[in-house]
Amino acid sequence: MKYVVLVLWLALLVSSCCKAPDRSPATPNVPAGASAGYVGCSYFLQTRADDPDGDSLSFRFDWGDGDSARWSSAVPSGDTVTACHEWSSAGTFHVRAQARDRDGNLSSWSGSHVMTVTAAWTVALGGSGADWGSSCQVTTDGGFIIAGCTKSDGAGERDGWLVRTDAMGSIIWSKTFGEQGDDEFYSVQQTADGGYVVTGYSSDDALWLVRTDAYGNTVWDRRFGGGAMSAEGRSVGQTADGGFIVAGTWYSSSGGNNVYLLKTDANGDEEWSKTFYGPDADKGACVQQTVDGGYIVVGTTASEGAGYSDVWLIKTTSAGVKEWSKTYGGSQEDEGTCVQQTEDGGYVIAGMTGSYGAGRYDAWVIRTDPDGTELWNRTFGATWYDYANGVVQTPDGGFVVTGEYFTSERGSDLWLLKVDQSGSLVWERKFGGAEYDSGSSVELTQDGGYVVVGTTTTAGDQDVYLVRTGADGE
Repeated sequence: MKYVVLVLWLALLVSSCCKAPDRSPATPNVPAGASAGYVGCSYFLQTRADDPDGDSLSFRFDWGDGDSARWSSAVPSGDTVTACHEWSSAGTFHVRAQARDRDGNLSSWSGSHVMTVTAAWTVALGGSGADWGSSCQVTTDGGFIIAGCTKSDGAGERDGWLVRTDAMGSIIWSKTFGEQGDDEFYSVQQTADGGYVVTGYSSDDALWLVRTDAYGNTVWDRRFGGGAMSAEGRSVGQTADGGFIVAGTWYSSSGGNNVYLLKTDANGDEEWSKTFYGPDADKGACVQQTVDGGYIVVGTTASEGAGYSDVWLIKTTSAGVKEWSKTYGGSQEDEGTCVQQTEDGGYVIAGMTGSYGAGRYDAWVIRTDPDGTELWNRTFGATWYDYANGVVQTPDGGFVVTGEYFTSERGSDLWLLKVDQSGSLVWERKFGGAEYDSGSSVELTQDGGYVVVGTTTTAGDQDVYLVRTGADGE
């Protein structure tokens, strides 16, 4: 019996001594992902590797900026791992990956993936005449669609202009729309099928609603009002049912101005329209469909409120029936230009105030609860005329605002501001030259940065101004 046990023990000892050593993982694939980006934005890269012993693997990335210490959770051999990183400075970075098995054996570093990170860029788009940018949206492929007007091209004195660019601001195509006289676009949105819907006013004094395909070719063209009953569209959005909602102003023959809300079907045919008004001049500026299927509209009223004109916030049902309205302002001129529903169901409003702040006019941001009750308001500006024209909520719950900051009585900059959830200023950036520059609308980009469209002036010539920044506005 002792002999049998000794033989078994010797066999196990020989087996243990002859076992092949645990082998290192194979070299990971070169990381794959974005090859160009912006300071402060987040980017995802992927890699994978096989382990010859079938062990699970952890991975780390050398991001090329001194950061390479963090190991991922273990994944099965051959599975893909994804990591996220943001660069704090501009430059060209060589990103590598390394694998580690459960026994601590390391692979060789992979080959390098080259990542070029840049700071903000600006592009001026236009011709020899005056051109303006009013609205911009990020398209599904990461490029941009811009609406505005041009005096450099087209059929009339001023034509509606739709410009499609790639992610670096290079024009893919541009289209002009209009007849003899003045035509202008104010707002654009990409539609669910990849085309676009745009609104503004036409030379026959009508609210203008145009639907295009993905290449800017007209699918249909609708006019509402005109002549003695002129109207304009300032904001458009596609609704959950595939139709469209437009906010603007209806100018009656008696001289009064009304906030105008128009709902159409997918073919641009009117389903209903509503006007909201008092005895004096009122105008609509922006509309958004709310999570309950209704609509929130912001504009300006001289008929209600405390002063010469006040910010006017109107909440409606899905049929355009007013649920409530609120005014905000003091004894002087105050205006609302943009509204967005916030994550908690409340609202954030951008506009300008002559009643409060340090200057003749100041940029004004107002935060409300879901019933329109003011939670806080903040003014921003110096001694001249400063305006907030667009606002968007950021993933951290704060807000980014764009507008116009006057550096003197005869010069202004495109203005980009970040505020926190309480409205306190986090940072501000200014773009432009010695003449007049302004921001009209701002959108979040797919990587967490921002794109702003507006107008820039050089030697008296106005062009569309497109500004792309990272997450910190740089």
